[in-house]
Amino acid sequence: MAAQEDRRKLVGRLFNYANNPITIAGVVLTTLSALLIITFMVVELFGELENPYFGLFAYVFLPAVFVLGLIEIPIGMLRRRRKLIRGGTTEAEKSEYPTFNFNDPKVRRVAMIIIGLTAVNAVILGSSSFIAVEKMESVEFCGETCHTVMQPEFAAYQQSPHSRVACVECHIGPGASWFVKSKLDGLRQVWHTAVDSYPRPVETPLRTLRPARETCEQCHWPGKHHGDKLRTFVRHATDEENTPAYTSMLLKTGGGSLDTGRHGGIHWWHIESDNVIRFVAGDDRRESVVWVELITPEGEVRTYTRDGEELPSEAELETRARIMDCIDCHNRPTHLFNTPAKSIDWVLETHPELRGLPYFKRQAKKAIEGEYDTHVEGVRSVRDAILTFYRDEYPDVAANDAELVESGADYASRVYARTSFPEMNTNWETHPNHIGHDDFPGCWRCHDDEMATPDGKHVIPMDCDNCHVYLVEDAPEVPDFAALINGS
Repeated sequence: MAAQEDRRKLVGRLFNYANNPITIAGVVLTTLSALLIITFMVVELFGELENPYFGLFAYVFLPAVFVLGLIEIPIGMLRRRRKLIRGGTTEAEKSEYPTFNFNDPKVRRVAMIIIGLTAVNAVILGSSSFIAVEKMESVEFCGETCHTVMQPEFAAYQQSPHSRVACVECHIGPGASWFVKSKLDGLRQVWHTAVDSYPRPVETPLRTLRPARETCEQCHWPGKHHGDKLRTFVRHATDEENTPAYTSMLLKTGGGSLDTGRHGGIHWWHIESDNVIRFVAGDDRRESVVWVELITPEGEVRTYTRDGEELPSEAELETRARIMDCIDCHNRPTHLFNTPAKSIDWVLETHPELRGLPYFKRQAKKAIEGEYDTHVEGVRSVRDAILTFYRDEYPDVAANDAELVESGADYASRVYARTSFPEMNTNWETHPNHIGHDDFPGCWRCHDDEMATPDGKHVIPMDCDNCHVYLVEDAPEVPDFAALINGS
């Protein structure tokens, strides 16, 4: 009996200590967060939630609230205990349970208000959590929340082939594990942004990026494709007529697999599971390659290096060797900063009327490549430079084709707006594109006719026909392949 009485007094004392606003608030926070976590778990179990960001709320924010509530409970109880001791409360009074007389209309009214408000708070918290999750997965949240930092990437994204693909689908993808990793890394980025210690430009490649096989290949996988692709490129001269030159080629993009019986080409050799390629980069930005390993479908292992280069040790291979995937060549699939020359080529091809402006490509390229203190100043200065050139050098064109000159100035300034960001020290030179080899080494990081196996039997070739076949080169007009096929 004595033990039972002691337990009753202890429980009563704990309830008495808990009778304070801080502890009650802690109980409410803990209870609500626990209920929501359980709810999210059940919903996810039934496959109703596939949002990459919902885990931020369900498994990061809510547990933090849960722990906060748990911390508040003993803090409030300790404060209440000290208050009772200072007030001279007896041991018997401390052990008494708080009394709630529900026969008292006032107590009932207060209790109903508390229950009602708790229910309302639960609805508000639940609703706001879903709204918050939806907001945090939006492109605007990713691109505009940290405006200065992300402005270059956001501007390039809006002009990319993936502009309708949400950022989180590539940077995070499905599942909780990579979501948690990305959010922990995001906390680091938020801290650097808050204390203004982030790198300018943003460092690439991203070391924390999820493997492309788990993101890119959810839509594009090499085994799905095979064969060659026809591509036509245009390059305009910097002469007075902005003369176009068209080149058409068959790109041996390839793909397929041994299982289908149709395989070969660039993708099959480099990233298809029939072959496995590992490499060691010679620099942090992977703009050079010093060691390559190929494991063929038959299990043969070939290693390629250049004469005179120091071979990586086994320890270095463990830490530095990387399995090649999409992003090692398609390193700017969305955030592409084209050179001014190529950007103006695109403008002239999509708006051929601008070819009527003498030396438009030359002047636009010169203005865009100028140095400006801020992004806003650069956009304005590029536009003014085009207008000034035609007003001073070709007054008749400026007077008779004023709208065309204005249009050309606008397009030139737009090219600058999406390729140059002085505040972030970012432009087309700071973010090289590894596809091809006309502006940056790209393919030639490995395909230079110098990387060979130790016995010299195998060399990574620099043969143009390995990857593409020229059909038409530097033609003055868009090639008419129907006419070529018919022999006319």
